[in-house]
Amino acid sequence: MKKHIIAGMVGVLCFALAGCGGQEASNASESTDKTVQQTQATEQDSSNPLESIIAKAQADFSDTSQMLLDEQEKVFSEVGDTFDDYLANADRLQDWYDLAVSETEGLAERAVKYGREYYQAVVDNVDLSEDRNWDRATEDFYDAIYDDAFDDYYDAIYEDAFDEAYDVYYDGIIADAYDSVPYDEWSDASGDAYDAWSDAHSDVYEAWSDGHSDVYSDYSDVRGAFYGNDFDVEGVFAPVEIVDKSESDKSDEATEQSDDGGNTSSESTAGDGESEAVDGSTGDFKATMDEYEAFFDEYVEFMEEYNEDPTSLELVAKYGDMMTQYSDTMEALESIDEDSLSAEDQAYLLEVQTRINQKLLEVTQ
Repeated sequence: MKKHIIAGMVGVLCFALAGCGGQEASNASESTDKTVQQTQATEQDSSNPLESIIAKAQADFSDTSQMLLDEQEKVFSEVGDTFDDYLANADRLQDWYDLAVSETEGLAERAVKYGREYYQAVVDNVDLSEDRNWDRATEDFYDAIYDDAFDDYYDAIYEDAFDEAYDVYYDGIIADAYDSVPYDEWSDASGDAYDAWSDAHSDVYEAWSDGHSDVYSDYSDVRGAFYGNDFDVEGVFAPVEIVDKSESDKSDEATEQSDDGGNTSSESTAGDGESEAVDGSTGDFKATMDEYEAFFDEYVEFMEEYNEDPTSLELVAKYGDMMTQYSDTMEALESIDEDSLSAEDQAYLLEVQTRINQKLLEVTQ
Protein backbone atom coordinates (compact mmCIF):
# COMPACT_ATOMS: atom_id res chain seq x y z
CA MET A 1 0.00 0.00 0.00
CA LYS A 2 2.81 2.38 0.85
CA LYS A 3 4.26 2.10 -2.65
CA HIS A 4 0.82 2.58 -4.17
CA ILE A 5 0.29 5.85 -2.33
CA ILE A 6 3.58 7.38 -3.50
CA ALA A 7 3.91 5.36 -6.67
CA GLY A 8 3.73 8.37 -8.98
CA MET A 9 2.23 8.57 -12.45
CA VAL A 10 2.74 5.47 -14.59
CA GLY A 11 1.44 7.06 -17.76
CA VAL A 12 3.42 9.17 -20.16
CA LEU A 13 3.42 12.95 -19.95
CA CYS A 14 3.23 14.59 -23.33
CA PHE A 15 5.94 17.11 -24.04
CA ALA A 16 6.36 19.39 -27.04
CA LEU A 17 9.11 18.02 -29.21
CA ALA A 18 11.72 20.63 -29.84
CA GLY A 19 14.99 20.33 -31.69
CA CYS A 20 18.10 20.27 -29.56
CA GLY A 21 20.75 20.10 -32.24
CA GLY A 22 23.95 21.74 -31.22
CA GLN A 23 23.39 20.87 -27.55
CA GLU A 24 24.81 17.35 -27.71
CA ALA A 25 28.45 18.36 -27.59
CA SER A 26 27.76 20.87 -24.85
CA ASN A 27 25.75 18.33 -22.83
CA ALA A 28 28.45 15.71 -23.22
CA SER A 29 31.12 18.16 -22.08
CA GLU A 30 29.07 19.25 -19.07
CA SER A 31 28.29 15.65 -18.13
CA THR A 32 31.97 14.70 -18.42
CA ASP A 33 32.92 17.61 -16.16
CA LYS A 34 30.33 16.48 -13.62
CA THR A 35 31.66 12.93 -13.69
CA VAL A 36 35.21 14.13 -13.02
CA GLN A 37 34.04 16.41 -10.22
CA GLN A 38 31.94 13.71 -8.62
CA THR A 39 34.76 11.16 -8.85
CA GLN A 40 37.06 13.62 -7.13
CA ALA A 41 34.37 14.31 -4.55
CA THR A 42 34.07 10.58 -3.86
CA GLU A 43 37.78 10.39 -3.13
CA GLN A 44 37.75 13.54 -1.00
CA ASP A 45 34.69 12.50 0.98
CA SER A 46 35.79 8.94 1.69
CA SER A 47 36.38 9.90 5.33
CA ASN A 48 32.80 11.13 5.70
CA PRO A 49 30.37 8.21 5.25
CA LEU A 50 27.39 10.43 4.48
CA GLU A 51 29.16 12.55 1.88
CA SER A 52 30.77 9.45 0.41
CA ILE A 53 27.41 7.76 -0.21
CA ILE A 54 25.98 10.90 -1.81
CA ALA A 55 29.05 11.27 -4.03
CA LYS A 56 28.82 7.62 -5.04
CA ALA A 57 25.15 8.00 -5.97
CA GLN A 58 25.81 11.21 -7.90
CA ALA A 59 28.64 9.56 -9.83
CA ASP A 60 26.36 6.63 -10.70
CA PHE A 61 23.69 8.95 -12.10
CA SER A 62 26.27 10.93 -14.07
CA ASP A 63 28.14 7.86 -15.35
CA THR A 64 24.94 6.12 -16.45
CA SER A 65 23.73 9.24 -18.24
CA GLN A 66 27.07 9.80 -19.97
CA MET A 67 27.30 6.15 -21.01
CA LEU A 68 23.89 6.36 -22.68
CA LEU A 69 24.81 9.59 -24.46
CA ASP A 70 28.10 8.11 -25.69
CA GLU A 71 26.34 4.96 -26.86
CA GLN A 72 23.70 7.03 -28.65
CA GLU A 73 26.36 8.97 -30.53
CA LYS A 74 27.96 5.67 -31.56
CA VAL A 75 24.63 4.25 -32.70
CA PHE A 76 23.84 7.37 -34.74
CA SER A 77 27.10 6.96 -36.64
CA GLU A 78 26.39 3.27 -37.28
CA VAL A 79 22.82 3.76 -38.45
CA GLY A 80 23.80 6.31 -41.08
CA ASP A 81 22.11 9.40 -42.45
CA THR A 82 19.93 8.17 -45.32
CA PHE A 83 16.56 6.49 -45.42
CA ASP A 84 18.07 3.27 -46.79
CA ASP A 85 20.73 3.34 -44.09
CA TYR A 86 18.04 3.65 -41.47
CA LEU A 87 16.03 0.71 -42.84
CA ALA A 88 19.15 -1.44 -42.85
CA ASN A 89 20.25 -0.50 -39.34
CA ALA A 90 17.04 0.27 -37.44
CA ASP A 91 17.79 -2.60 -35.08
CA ARG A 92 20.79 -0.70 -33.73
CA LEU A 93 18.57 2.19 -32.74
CA GLN A 94 16.21 -0.27 -31.05
CA ASP A 95 19.20 -1.64 -29.15
CA TRP A 96 19.84 1.83 -27.76
CA TYR A 97 16.20 2.24 -26.79
CA ASP A 98 16.32 -1.08 -24.92
CA LEU A 99 19.56 -0.06 -23.24
CA ALA A 100 18.10 3.26 -22.10
CA VAL A 101 15.15 1.45 -20.51
CA SER A 102 17.22 -1.22 -18.76
CA GLU A 103 19.82 1.25 -17.51
CA THR A 104 17.15 3.58 -16.15
CA GLU A 105 15.46 0.71 -14.35
CA GLY A 106 18.75 -0.39 -12.84
CA LEU A 107 19.70 3.13 -11.82
CA ALA A 108 16.33 3.64 -10.13
CA GLU A 109 16.79 0.46 -8.09
CA ARG A 110 20.31 1.48 -7.08
CA ALA A 111 19.08 4.94 -6.04
CA VAL A 112 16.74 3.32 -3.52
CA LYS A 113 19.63 1.23 -2.16
CA TYR A 114 21.85 4.31 -1.86
CA GLY A 115 19.12 6.01 0.14
CA ARG A 116 18.69 3.14 2.57
CA GLU A 117 22.44 2.82 2.98
CA TYR A 118 22.59 6.55 3.62
CA TYR A 119 19.85 6.58 6.26
CA GLN A 120 21.61 3.80 8.15
CA ALA A 121 24.80 5.84 7.97
CA VAL A 122 22.89 8.77 9.47
CA VAL A 123 21.93 6.63 12.45
CA ASP A 124 25.50 5.35 12.79
CA ASN A 125 27.28 8.69 12.44
CA VAL A 126 24.99 11.55 13.50
CA ASP A 127 24.17 12.74 17.00
CA LEU A 128 20.52 11.73 17.14
CA SER A 129 19.84 13.55 20.40
CA GLU A 130 19.22 16.72 18.40
CA ASP A 131 16.43 16.46 15.82
CA ARG A 132 17.97 19.10 13.61
CA ASN A 133 21.10 16.99 13.08
CA TRP A 134 19.36 14.08 11.40
CA ASP A 135 16.85 16.48 9.84
CA ARG A 136 19.62 18.27 7.96
CA ALA A 137 21.40 15.03 7.13
CA THR A 138 18.34 13.44 5.54
CA GLU A 139 17.60 16.66 3.65
CA ASP A 140 21.13 16.55 2.19
CA PHE A 141 20.39 13.24 0.47
CA TYR A 142 16.96 14.45 -0.64
CA ASP A 143 18.41 17.61 -2.19
CA ALA A 144 21.37 15.91 -3.87
CA ILE A 145 19.63 12.83 -5.24
CA TYR A 146 15.84 13.23 -5.30
CA ASP A 147 16.04 16.81 -6.53
CA ASP A 148 19.31 17.26 -8.42
CA ALA A 149 20.52 13.87 -9.65
CA PHE A 150 17.10 12.64 -10.77
CA ASP A 151 16.33 15.96 -12.46
CA ASP A 152 19.66 16.05 -14.30
CA TYR A 153 19.15 12.50 -15.55
CA TYR A 154 15.61 13.33 -16.66
CA ASP A 155 16.83 16.32 -18.64
CA ALA A 156 19.76 14.50 -20.24
CA ILE A 157 18.07 11.23 -21.20
CA TYR A 158 14.27 11.45 -21.15
CA GLU A 159 14.21 14.90 -22.71
CA ASP A 160 17.40 15.68 -24.63
CA ALA A 161 18.55 12.25 -25.80
CA PHE A 162 15.10 11.05 -26.81
CA ASP A 163 14.25 14.36 -28.44
CA GLU A 164 17.47 14.05 -30.41
CA ALA A 165 16.53 10.55 -31.60
CA TYR A 166 13.07 11.79 -32.57
CA ASP A 167 14.44 14.75 -34.50
CA VAL A 168 17.17 12.83 -36.31
CA TYR A 169 15.05 9.89 -37.46
CA TYR A 170 11.26 10.19 -37.21
CA ASP A 171 11.12 13.93 -37.83
CA GLY A 172 14.32 14.02 -39.88
CA ILE A 173 15.56 11.24 -42.16
CA ILE A 174 12.20 9.47 -42.38
CA ALA A 175 10.12 12.62 -42.80
CA ASP A 176 12.48 13.87 -45.52
CA ALA A 177 11.99 10.62 -47.49
CA TYR A 178 8.23 11.13 -47.83
CA ASP A 179 8.40 12.28 -51.46
CA SER A 180 11.22 9.99 -52.57
CA VAL A 181 10.09 6.47 -51.62
CA PRO A 182 6.88 4.47 -52.18
CA TYR A 183 4.22 5.55 -49.71
CA ASP A 184 3.60 2.07 -48.28
CA GLU A 185 7.28 1.61 -47.55
CA TRP A 186 7.54 5.08 -46.06
CA SER A 187 4.38 4.66 -43.96
CA ASP A 188 5.53 1.38 -42.47
CA ALA A 189 8.94 2.79 -41.61
CA SER A 190 7.45 5.95 -40.13
CA GLY A 191 4.92 4.08 -38.01
CA ASP A 192 7.48 1.57 -36.76
CA ALA A 193 9.96 4.33 -35.93
CA TYR A 194 7.43 6.28 -33.92
CA ASP A 195 6.18 3.21 -32.05
CA ALA A 196 9.72 2.18 -31.10
CA TRP A 197 10.55 5.67 -29.92
CA SER A 198 7.29 6.18 -28.07
CA ASP A 199 7.37 2.82 -26.28
CA ALA A 200 10.93 3.32 -25.06
CA HIS A 201 10.24 6.95 -24.13
CA SER A 202 7.28 5.83 -22.04
CA ASP A 203 9.19 2.97 -20.39
CA VAL A 204 12.10 5.25 -19.46
CA TYR A 205 9.71 7.72 -17.87
CA GLU A 206 7.94 4.99 -15.95
CA ALA A 207 11.24 3.59 -14.62
CA TRP A 208 12.45 7.09 -13.71
CA SER A 209 9.15 8.00 -12.07
CA ASP A 210 8.96 4.78 -10.06
CA GLY A 211 12.50 5.24 -8.75
CA HIS A 212 11.92 8.92 -8.05
CA SER A 213 8.75 8.13 -6.12
CA ASP A 214 10.33 5.24 -4.20
CA VAL A 215 13.20 7.47 -3.07
CA TYR A 216 10.70 10.06 -1.86
CA SER A 217 8.60 7.41 -0.12
CA ASP A 218 11.67 6.13 1.74
CA TYR A 219 12.64 9.66 2.69
CA SER A 220 9.16 10.34 4.09
CA ASP A 221 9.01 7.03 5.95
CA VAL A 222 12.42 7.51 7.54
CA ARG A 223 11.70 11.05 8.67
CA GLY A 224 8.36 9.99 10.10
CA ALA A 225 10.05 7.18 12.04
CA PHE A 226 12.89 9.42 13.22
CA TYR A 227 10.44 12.00 14.52
CA GLY A 228 8.89 9.22 16.57
CA ASN A 229 12.38 8.36 17.90
CA ASP A 230 12.38 5.13 15.93
CA PHE A 231 15.87 4.77 14.47
CA ASP A 232 15.57 1.15 13.35
CA VAL A 233 16.19 1.75 9.65
CA GLU A 234 15.92 -1.92 8.73
CA GLY A 235 12.60 -2.07 10.53
CA VAL A 236 11.28 0.94 8.63
CA PHE A 237 11.93 -0.80 5.32
CA ALA A 238 10.95 -4.29 6.41
CA PRO A 239 8.35 -5.83 4.08
CA VAL A 240 4.80 -5.45 5.33
CA GLU A 241 3.47 -8.82 6.39
CA ILE A 242 0.25 -9.66 4.60
CA VAL A 243 -2.06 -11.49 6.98
CA ASP A 244 -4.41 -14.04 5.46
CA LYS A 245 -7.68 -13.26 7.17
CA SER A 246 -9.57 -16.21 5.78
CA GLU A 247 -8.48 -18.64 8.48
CA SER A 248 -8.83 -16.16 11.35
CA ASP A 249 -12.28 -15.15 10.08
CA LYS A 250 -13.39 -18.79 10.08
CA SER A 251 -12.06 -19.20 13.60
CA ASP A 252 -13.87 -16.07 14.78
CA GLU A 253 -17.09 -17.23 13.16
CA ALA A 254 -16.85 -20.62 14.83
CA THR A 255 -16.24 -18.94 18.21
CA GLU A 256 -19.27 -16.67 17.78
CA GLN A 257 -21.49 -19.59 16.84
CA SER A 258 -20.28 -21.52 19.85
CA ASP A 259 -20.90 -18.57 22.17
CA ASP A 260 -24.47 -17.85 21.08
CA GLY A 261 -25.68 -21.26 19.98
CA GLY A 262 -25.03 -20.76 16.29
CA ASN A 263 -26.38 -17.26 15.87
CA THR A 264 -23.95 -14.42 15.29
CA SER A 265 -24.28 -11.34 17.43
CA SER A 266 -26.29 -8.47 16.02
CA GLU A 267 -23.33 -6.27 16.89
CA SER A 268 -21.18 -8.04 14.30
CA THR A 269 -23.78 -8.28 11.53
CA ALA A 270 -22.43 -6.94 8.24
CA GLY A 271 -23.86 -3.57 7.39
CA ASP A 272 -24.48 -2.37 10.94
CA GLY A 273 -21.85 0.34 10.48
CA GLU A 274 -20.31 -0.18 13.93
CA SER A 275 -17.11 -2.10 13.12
CA GLU A 276 -13.84 -0.16 13.21
CA ALA A 277 -12.00 -2.57 10.89
CA VAL A 278 -10.71 -0.99 7.70
CA ASP A 279 -11.06 -4.04 5.46
CA GLY A 280 -14.05 -3.22 3.30
CA SER A 281 -16.36 -5.45 5.34
CA THR A 282 -18.50 -2.57 6.59
CA GLY A 283 -20.08 0.58 5.28
CA ASP A 284 -17.47 2.62 7.14
CA PHE A 285 -14.75 2.07 4.55
CA LYS A 286 -15.53 5.16 2.48
CA ALA A 287 -15.74 7.37 5.57
CA THR A 288 -12.42 6.03 6.80
CA MET A 289 -10.71 6.70 3.48
CA ASP A 290 -12.18 10.21 3.45
CA GLU A 291 -10.61 10.81 6.86
CA TYR A 292 -7.23 9.66 5.55
CA GLU A 293 -7.50 11.95 2.55
CA ALA A 294 -8.51 14.86 4.79
CA PHE A 295 -5.33 14.35 6.80
CA PHE A 296 -3.19 14.47 3.66
CA ASP A 297 -4.89 17.73 2.69
CA GLU A 298 -3.85 19.11 6.07
CA TYR A 299 -0.36 17.62 5.71
CA VAL A 300 0.20 19.15 2.27
CA GLU A 301 -1.01 22.56 3.45
CA PHE A 302 1.35 22.39 6.42
CA MET A 303 4.34 21.29 4.33
CA GLU A 304 3.79 24.14 1.88
CA GLU A 305 3.85 26.60 4.77
CA TYR A 306 6.87 24.90 6.34
CA ASN A 307 8.83 24.89 3.08
CA GLU A 308 8.22 28.62 2.71
CA ASP A 309 9.33 29.41 6.27
CA PRO A 310 11.25 26.49 7.88
CA THR A 311 12.51 28.79 10.66
CA SER A 312 9.02 29.57 11.99
CA LEU A 313 8.95 28.50 15.65
CA GLU A 314 5.25 27.72 15.39
CA LEU A 315 5.74 25.45 12.37
CA VAL A 316 8.83 23.80 13.81
CA ALA A 317 6.89 23.00 16.97
CA LYS A 318 4.10 21.45 14.91
CA TYR A 319 6.45 19.54 12.58
CA GLY A 320 7.03 16.60 14.91
CA ASP A 321 3.33 16.10 15.52
CA MET A 322 2.58 16.22 11.79
CA MET A 323 5.28 13.64 11.07
CA THR A 324 3.88 11.36 13.76
CA GLN A 325 0.38 11.67 12.30
CA TYR A 326 1.81 11.06 8.84
CA SER A 327 3.54 7.89 10.02
CA ASP A 328 0.39 6.66 11.79
CA THR A 329 -1.77 7.34 8.73
CA MET A 330 0.64 5.55 6.41
CA GLU A 331 0.69 2.58 8.79
CA ALA A 332 -3.09 2.47 8.80
CA LEU A 333 -3.17 2.55 5.00
CA GLU A 334 -0.61 -0.24 4.82
CA SER A 335 -2.77 -2.38 7.08
CA ILE A 336 -5.66 -2.44 4.62
CA ASP A 337 -6.17 -5.92 3.21
CA GLU A 338 -7.04 -5.16 -0.41
CA ASP A 339 -8.03 -8.77 -1.12
CA SER A 340 -10.90 -8.49 1.36
CA LEU A 341 -12.39 -5.38 -0.23
CA SER A 342 -15.48 -5.38 -2.37
CA ALA A 343 -15.16 -4.26 -5.97
CA GLU A 344 -16.71 -0.92 -5.06
CA ASP A 345 -14.33 -0.37 -2.15
CA GLN A 346 -11.32 -1.35 -4.28
CA ALA A 347 -12.35 1.23 -6.87
CA TYR A 348 -12.74 3.91 -4.20
CA LEU A 349 -9.40 2.97 -2.65
CA LEU A 350 -7.69 3.45 -6.02
CA GLU A 351 -9.48 6.77 -6.51
CA VAL A 352 -8.32 8.09 -3.14
CA GLN A 353 -4.79 6.76 -3.68
CA THR A 354 -4.56 8.62 -6.95
CA ARG A 355 -5.63 11.90 -5.39
CA ILE A 356 -3.29 11.50 -2.41
CA ASN A 357 -0.45 10.61 -4.76
CA GLN A 358 -0.98 13.78 -6.77
CA LYS A 359 -1.10 15.93 -3.65
CA LEU A 360 2.14 14.49 -2.28
CA LEU A 361 3.91 14.94 -5.61
CA GLU A 362 2.79 18.55 -5.84
CA VAL A 363 4.17 19.43 -2.42
CA THR A 364 7.61 18.11 -3.41
CA GLN A 365 7.97 20.32 -6.47
